[in-house]
Amino acid sequence: MEQANLLREITENLPAFFCVAEIDSGKVLMLNQAATNLFGDIETISETGVEGIFQATTGEKIDGRFEYNAKIGSRWYWISNYPVSWAEDQKAEVFLGVEHGAFKNFSDLANEDVFPEGMKGPVNMFDRLEKHVVGYKKGLCDAFTVAYLDIDGVKMVNDRFGESEGDTYVRTIIEVVRSSIRSSDIFVHVGGDDFLIIFPTCTHAVVENIMEVAVKKLDVINVEIQLDYDYSVSYGIFEVANDENSDMDVIMSSLKQRMKDMKESKLQSRRGFYYMPAGSISSSQAI
Repeated sequence: MEQANLLREITENLPAFFCVAEIDSGKVLMLNQAATNLFGDIETISETGVEGIFQATTGEKIDGRFEYNAKIGSRWYWISNYPVSWAEDQKAEVFLGVEHGAFKNFSDLANEDVFPEGMKGPVNMFDRLEKHVVGYKKGLCDAFTVAYLDIDGVKMVNDRFGESEGDTYVRTIIEVVRSSIRSSDIFVHVGGDDFLIIFPTCTHAVVENIMEVAVKKLDVINVEIQLDYDYSVSYGIFEVANDENSDMDVIMSSLKQRMKDMKESKLQSRRGFYYMPAGSISSSQAI
């Protein structure tokens, strides 16, 4: 109980929800105030009524931690999930979720040793993007375009073919994307298998062409190496070209939704990564 009270006190004023749950049963062991405000006094994590919030197997595993995005209402959250040992060696997992618009509240803390490692990438992403947005609003820079990338099926590759092959999968896609953009473009690792690219002075159409070139390069690799899966990335693109669409919440929610739409389109058409050789794996497992 002392552990729960201490963690509750530490996390109570964070602009983030914090939940600890028993691994086997999903029984909630602790909620901070932000989590209670979002989900109510739930007894198990299945009672949130929001699909995809508490998932121990979503996203890319990093030192025992999973990082992923989930939508609650109209807002996107970055969630870091990792295992902990609770009272009397009870196996539990922590879910720490930050609404994208709240990352600005973490900027002063991001360099502190106690700051959660899983949140440093999103904070860096927010800072870099906000600087461009503020510069645009002040007339210090021209219109620009942003792309948000999510590498498809990292968990499936890790689980089915091993983390070494999963690392090669991720690294190859990153190299292909980076080789397709300009040296002046800003490539940011948000965390897990998520990336943000800022394209200064580029229109939406130009960035769409750049990303299509990257996808075609991946298609060539897929044809040449003939693996049991395809190299594939989903992305959303958003152009900041007027005051109405220069709001951080609008930018991030639009990027995430467009990226999600692309993923769902692949699932429906079984194109790219989701088109698996017969008997290898189902499209539902690939996501």
